[in-house]
Amino acid sequence: MELPNLISSNNDFIFFNLGNIIKLLYKFFEAWTMKIGFVGLGLMGLPMAKRILKNHDLYIFSKNEKSKNILVEEGAKLVSSINELFTSVDILCSCRLTDSHSKEIFLKNRNLKYNDKLKICIDFSTISPNTAKMIAFHLKKYSIDFIDAPISGGPLKAQKGNLTIMAGGEKIAINKARKLFSILGKRFFHVGDVGSGVTAKLCNNLISISTHALICESVILALKSGIEIKKIFKILKNSSASSKSLSRIFSDHLLINNFRANATIETIIKDLDVAIKHARTEGIKLPITRNSKKHFLEAKNNGFGNYDISSLILHMQQQMGFKFFNDQIED
Repeated sequence: MELPNLISSNNDFIFFNLGNIIKLLYKFFEAWTMKIGFVGLGLMGLPMAKRILKNHDLYIFSKNEKSKNILVEEGAKLVSSINELFTSVDILCSCRLTDSHSKEIFLKNRNLKYNDKLKICIDFSTISPNTAKMIAFHLKKYSIDFIDAPISGGPLKAQKGNLTIMAGGEKIAINKARKLFSILGKRFFHVGDVGSGVTAKLCNNLISISTHALICESVILALKSGIEIKKIFKILKNSSASSKSLSRIFSDHLLINNFRANATIETIIKDLDVAIKHARTEGIKLPITRNSKKHFLEAKNNGFGNYDISSLILHMQQQMGFKFFNDQIED
């Protein structure tokens, strides 16, 4: 890129062309401080939005009164509609739950034909690869890039900017958004084309969710057999069963008897459904995943849908006719 002439000479005098200096500084500042839009201010979206607000101008639209009040108090700009977000920002982020939510945000008529500001849309949700591709195809008609960038790590890591992000999208768009991703996560993976990010996340979820179910089942066996809970945790943590899921479920829930949600049973059932449907399009059956879904669905129908995924153990102990844990949620 050719830089503007900053120094001019006239009648043997050298003076700074202040106009060009100001333009250059403005371009530098504009490139560093982007206008970011955010929709979906729930368990994950709120802490992510708060981190973005520390580094960029943040525009939000939300029906979550508590979340939007927190962000406005910290300096976010509240807009009256999603349409206004589309015309106000450089990058628009969404962190909602379902395919229907993502379609509502990105596929409705947003006057994109007359929008020359918005360059990139990023969806942090775990949606189907086909939906991601559909959204990308639609936005591309208006010269807007789309990145599917599902996240892993939970609310605490979102607060600390320590998420794992797996992204699908064109390399040029990914590079433009890297600065934003670096605010949110310590580990970033460009998996491939649009749809590949959510595919990688679904693979992660199959392992993590089914592992949670097995941990709950094994703890029930240990406790019923007379092994104290702290002892079985120490043994498992130092054996081949050790995993991040194991440490999370014990430390955050079982040892303190608190089932406040980091990820709700209702949400993970949605993730399993997405994985099963995607596998079907690839001609693959997922029998273990289907079996896990069956047990979580039973727990949801038993009243634990809004509890943490670890609360499957509450459903299991009810089914087996004894009680080690109280079904409580505390902040």
